[in-house]
Amino acid sequence: MWYFAYGSNLNSRAVTEWCRHYGHRQPALKPGKPAVLDNYRLCFPIFSEYFGGGIADIEYDPGKYVAGALFDLNEVDLSVLDAKVGRKLDAAGEKEIGIYSRTMVKVAPLGKGEPVMAMTYQGVSGEKYHIPPTKHYMDLVIQGAYSFGLSMMWIAHLQSFSTQVGRKPRPPGYGDVAPRL
Repeated sequence: MWYFAYGSNLNSRAVTEWCRHYGHRQPALKPGKPAVLDNYRLCFPIFSEYFGGGIADIEYDPGKYVAGALFDLNEVDLSVLDAKVGRKLDAAGEKEIGIYSRTMVKVAPLGKGEPVMAMTYQGVSGEKYHIPPTKHYMDLVIQGAYSFGLSMMWIAHLQSFSTQVGRKPRPPGYGDVAPRL
């Protein structure tokens, strides 16, 4: 299945670190193809405990676009990404109740190729307040954009978002100290 990445999943190192922290096998995020999702815009309305700040989401916005990369992934790899982004289904397995849901979008590969239908993630929450991402998170997204040859205009757009100092990513419970007996 085609998968369109636009946030920290563009950066294979960020995905590798998350997989190492949580004991998952890393999905095959190479080779990816640069691509564009039309009529959406990039925003940062979701707080991530792991990253310590806002994380990327997409919102329908006619006339705008989001640059990213297309990957051909199997369901096992997608289930790892589901866990990374906090995608969960209700007990019946029908309703999206996590942080992100899977959604199908039409994505145009850059250069050669016809547009394809691809799965991507979109935030479930209706709240769309800007939560500044950490500088570390945005650096990961920008490094991922460079690695797939996304345009300098897109990279400048990524650099235009306000960031906060924050901290490096850490899994839940990191640094917790057991009480002394």
